Amino acid sequence: MISIISKKIIKPSSPTPSTQRWHNLSLIDQVVDNLYMPFVFFYSNHQVATIPKHQFSEFLTNSLSKTLTSYYPWAGSLKDNATIECDDHGAEFFEVEINSSMNEVIHNPDLTFPKGLSWGYLSLSTSGVLIVVQLSHFECGGIALSLCMSHKVGDACSAYFFLRDWARLTREPKLALSPPYFVQDSLMPSIQFDVPLFPTVIEPKKERRIQKRFVFSESKINALKALVVAESCVQNPTRNEVVSALLYKCAAFSSTTKSGRSQLVQTSNLRSQTPLPPTSIGNIATIFSTPIYENYEHDLKLPKLVTDIRKSKHDLSTRNNLQENEYVKVMLEAYKTDFGFGKPTRASQESGSFSNLFILMNTPDDHDRGVEAFVNLNEQHMSIFKNDKDLLQFATPF
Repeated sequence: MISIISKKIIKPSSPTPSTQRWHNLSLIDQVVDNLYMPFVFFYSNHQVATIPKHQFSEFLTNSLSKTLTSYYPWAGSLKDNATIECDDHGAEFFEVEINSSMNEVIHNPDLTFPKGLSWGYLSLSTSGVLIVVQLSHFECGGIALSLCMSHKVGDACSAYFFLRDWARLTREPKLALSPPYFVQDSLMPSIQFDVPLFPTVIEPKKERRIQKRFVFSESKINALKALVVAESCVQNPTRNEVVSALLYKCAAFSSTTKSGRSQLVQTSNLRSQTPLPPTSIGNIATIFSTPIYENYEHDLKLPKLVTDIRKSKHDLSTRNNLQENEYVKVMLEAYKTDFGFGKPTRASQESGSFSNLFILMNTPDDHDRGVEAFVNLNEQHMSIFKNDKDLLQFATPF
């Protein structure tokens, strides 16, 4: 079904200066395990029809090479849990053909990622490139561009800045990029240890995992907000708050009908709370969580959940210890990635590595401030979750 056309190593277009040979990881970088952040963007035939097939790889590898010059740690080698050697090792770039139409693969995005990558935790491993790219051609003429970036170098915001600049250089090859600022260990110096200090928030499971996509339209989100305002003291609830609360409630009930033990863990971007430039590169984030809920019938009411989410955002210093059955959500601006083909028809991620995970994206329609939710649960819980009547009142499954 998949045929490899080529495999290349893409090095930075200019060598990294010797003064920047060593990239010191911060304490947060050390805590983050050595895993890939996998993104994929689909572009339909009519978006790319004017570009000869053989030129795609040239356009993308040339601009990738220029981008790696600015984002040189991602072209380096992880030496230990405190240091990246910026040795211009480069990124891997695969070009493949998939003998299916894009519409057949778009709901199974794992086919667009290179085979053999480890999506799990590599705590004691420093091998492997820090960026892997795959350009996939479909029978219908559409393409998919997948990108796997090491979390050791930076967080999801850092990955977005890389994608934004790579896309800009693909559209405008002569563009002069403003160099990003790498935080390294300037705020939180690293310490010597061989394994993560804290338990991971999301653990890869051996059981079969399912990812499903749900879309919340702007009108449905407004209805959710109105429900929360009418039954609580929360004023002006956000899209994130109401969607996250509903997803978490339904996911928690999918694991038990009467009682359980779980909490919602979320991420917070710390860039606005530091003197750093807003586009700084690194793992500049922390986590915060709701209380641990045990009486689901009493505690898992939507207004209460939104109230707890808002309170936890204002009280990051009083985090609970991480417990089992945690549900994590992040928000991505994936549909702004334009490599010159227009906005992607669909943006997604590798689907099956982690359970109890929500990934939220803005919908691609500029006129509808909706939310796409990618929900990862084990097979048994997903069979209950996807049929939850409260969820289906506000979300459309795909």
